[in-house]
Amino acid sequence: MGAPGDGIAIVLVTKTPERAAAIATSLERADDRLVAEPTADTDAALRVLRDTPVDCLVTAGGLTDPTGVPFVETVRDRHPELPIVFCPDEALDAAAVGDAFEAGATDVARSCGESDRTPVLVRRISNAVASARAVAEAERQRRRLEAFTSGVSHDLRNPLTVAQGRIELARREGDVGHVDDAAAAIDRTFELIDDLLTLAKQGERPRELDSVELSDLAERCWANVATGDATLVVDGDRRLLAHPSRLKQLLENLFRNAVDHGGDDVTVFVGDVSPMYTTTRAETDLPTGFFVEDDGRGISQDECEDVFDVGYTTAEGGTGFGLNIVREVANAHGWEVSVSEGTRGGARFEITGVESGG
Repeated sequence: MGAPGDGIAIVLVTKTPERAAAIATSLERADDRLVAEPTADTDAALRVLRDTPVDCLVTAGGLTDPTGVPFVETVRDRHPELPIVFCPDEALDAAAVGDAFEAGATDVARSCGESDRTPVLVRRISNAVASARAVAEAERQRRRLEAFTSGVSHDLRNPLTVAQGRIELARREGDVGHVDDAAAAIDRTFELIDDLLTLAKQGERPRELDSVELSDLAERCWANVATGDATLVVDGDRRLLAHPSRLKQLLENLFRNAVDHGGDDVTVFVGDVSPMYTTTRAETDLPTGFFVEDDGRGISQDECEDVFDVGYTTAEGGTGFGLNIVREVANAHGWEVSVSEGTRGGARFEITGVESGG
């Protein structure tokens, strides 16, 4: 079934098909956000709840027993977060209503089959669904915050490690040139802190995008990552429309991933994703963007499904946040990121859906 946009998908279950259809029609006429699926069979209702996205269950009168409370309890056991609006018959006493709440009903509305009570029922449904959605959004934000705070420590470690290494070299060799590199890495740390705090306050999508030269940014990002004897090869000079600091996060994490998995002597390639033009596809429909590819050990097909998950890593001492950050940055821009075996045997990450920066 499903309901588009801010719509509300309802499963309505009563004893008879006629009553279920009548109530469903009344609800949909009262509020065009509602999409009701009438059923007169609790097993059928359970199948709908199992197989399709549903925002609310409405029970009307007795079902498998004089009260319908056992059915509410069954649904609550199987769908702990689903709003359930319980509509008992008028004859049901207060004790049975209390039993319904104890069984897991979200709200109770009397005589939902009467047309003059329909607006009340619509409000009860709307309030129950709005509350459930708010709780779900709060939980999503909580999980995102947990991943975010872990990602902050992960991203800050890169430039701080570079700064620490450069300072040690300056002490040992007396070469002040290392101090400049350390200072640049520390500046990058402060930049990350500012942008990550801004991200935490404003949400996922960057508010302002700039025209960024990919080759120049890639070179600067490479200097912020501990890369050992690895080599960077940039082929292309395209400009992208992106948030510069967020794009730095994406590139730095891809570079670090290549070195962590491909070894200190890996070669990393950055270039344009070139669309394959055909006579049947318009140019504007073809994917454009860029890739980051290495000649390391590569990635298995099974790993491709998991590498972007928080905490997933196959590198010894890895945190499992780097590629999740890559996906978050890409999603925030409205881009798509995918991973496959590269042309040189290593892993190839493609970021597509990227607008040209002029």
